[in-house]
Amino acid sequence: MRLFVLAAALLLSTSVFAQFAPEAVLMPKPHYPQNMINTQGHARISLNIHSDGTVSDVKALSATQPAFGAAGVDAATQWRFKPWTVTADQPAVIEAHNDMIFSPEPARTEAVQLTFTQTTYQSCRALNEEVSQFRRDHPTRPLIAIKSFAITRVAVMFPALSGKSDYNEGLARADELENALPEIVRKCQANPKSTFAQYLPRSLRRYL
Repeated sequence: MRLFVLAAALLLSTSVFAQFAPEAVLMPKPHYPQNMINTQGHARISLNIHSDGTVSDVKALSATQPAFGAAGVDAATQWRFKPWTVTADQPAVIEAHNDMIFSPEPARTEAVQLTFTQTTYQSCRALNEEVSQFRRDHPTRPLIAIKSFAITRVAVMFPALSGKSDYNEGLARADELENALPEIVRKCQANPKSTFAQYLPRSLRRYL
């Protein structure tokens, strides 16, 4: 069986350094957990990138299974970046996030797209339950760390990740999604019979 790990591009945690992004020189993908080979899942990893190219404070912000979070952390701990000179626009330490989707299916765009569609066209009622549970379990974490929203972010970035569109355009779409999440949650709570996709920004629906 072929195992597939889709890792989204690094997203910097603050927009003030939007003109500078560390250049990766080594980014091994996670090893698929042996006890999860028949299970699909997701993990979101955070890490600090230092100006000497090393990383620190690597941790799993969320994961559908602990094994996926551990695999993501193990991989990200090995990541290395091209060193840079510290300036006002290039800080000594940058916090970044990375989303990883684990799938036991062959790496077919159709299979990945199906996951995106199932996520975004779920009912608002189901999404509301997910949001409520997440807020109980992780009251201080941002909305984008919720599984459905993290998968949707990968969906809107997927054309850029697969080389079909500009990378910076993909980042802009991810930012647009994250900024829209509070309003999406509010509308879904008010209209539980609607679908999540109905309240996504019109400019993002074409990528689902």
